Amino acid sequence: MTGGHQRGVLINDNPLRDSRDRRIPRVAGPCVLVMFGVTGDLASKKLLPAVYDLANRGLLPPGFSLVGFARRDWAHEDFGQVAYEAVKLHARTPFRDAVWQQLLEGVRFVPGEFADDAAFDQLAKTVADLDGARAETARSTSPSRRRRSPSSSSSSSGPACPIPADPGPARGPGAGS
Repeated sequence: MTGGHQRGVLINDNPLRDSRDRRIPRVAGPCVLVMFGVTGDLASKKLLPAVYDLANRGLLPPGFSLVGFARRDWAHEDFGQVAYEAVKLHARTPFRDAVWQQLLEGVRFVPGEFADDAAFDQLAKTVADLDGARAETARSTSPSRRRRSPSSSSSSSGPACPIPADPGPARGPGAGS
């Protein structure tokens, strides 16, 4: 990754955000999520629709990417079609084509088995390629209202997806008495 990449970006001007709510204090920089065994029921019924729902709610960074890894001999487009069908069938938020198209730009598939070193080499290359390409996309599309947090750095030594600060006490049903 190149230097100057924004990590841990704060959003300060959302009038609907309660300043006491610490559940989502930052928007992460570009990151890649790798799903192993992505052809199974868990991925199609729960994980892929949940990723779409996060994107639909604006909770994924612009440079977010998803890489599926499984034993099927699929191309990226094959995986994209399977993910599309899973999202249309199981997503909890209304389907919006614009959201899907943005998410689809970062969707890739790597065929392989867990004992296959060559498959993991291809996975590493795919993640690195996406990391560079999507980080550039995110930089060119990030709104001017975002600013660097004091903890952000131009170094590429941090995690691919920064871990947010402590979200504070739990909220919602069953949280406390």
